[in-house]
Amino acid sequence: MSISYYDERKNLAKTMKLLFDRKLTNAAGGNAAVRVDENRIIVTPSMMSEHKHCEIGPEDILLCDYDLNIIEGTGVLSRECRMHAKLLKNIPEINAVIHAHPEYTMVFVSAVKPIPSVTEATQKMGDCQLIEQAKAYSQDLADHVYDFFKDKRELLKKTGLCGLLPYHGTVAVGKSLEQAFSVVERIECDAKCNIFRKLI
Repeated sequence: MSISYYDERKNLAKTMKLLFDRKLTNAAGGNAAVRVDENRIIVTPSMMSEHKHCEIGPEDILLCDYDLNIIEGTGVLSRECRMHAKLLKNIPEINAVIHAHPEYTMVFVSAVKPIPSVTEATQKMGDCQLIEQAKAYSQDLADHVYDFFKDKRELLKKTGLCGLLPYHGTVAVGKSLEQAFSVVERIECDAKCNIFRKLI
């Protein structure tokens, strides 16, 4: 059976496994989506982290439209898919979204504190700021995430960006999946540096 957007789905599956293996997300969750065409996005399936430790293949990735109607695939959509779909539908500078729970970044998430930019790798992005809190998986959360990024379109033309969801995790966006992944890792490095620099 042929799979639409096979290479893109394969790349998304590989990226999620890399996030998990590098402790950039954990069994508590993490999900991602990529725009692959007009009104077409690919989305990771529900329970991918907890049940499969992100050991998934292209056939597990779901193809949807912006209204989250599943066009191809048999799994269940990630619970944060409304957040992904709203960003990808309404902000053309964003082509990929990663929601994750990076190990050191979660220290700031749990403390509800922004992550100061302390390395050259995040100078263009600036400090990683907080997104207004809302209940996980809710429409309010999707709306708050959209509000956070919608006024940053000029900056998004130059760099990917990340926001912190209080007590929850991160949302990283980019012009490509590779850029969004890079944002997650750069912010995680800043988080680690901010924590450990106090010890030296």
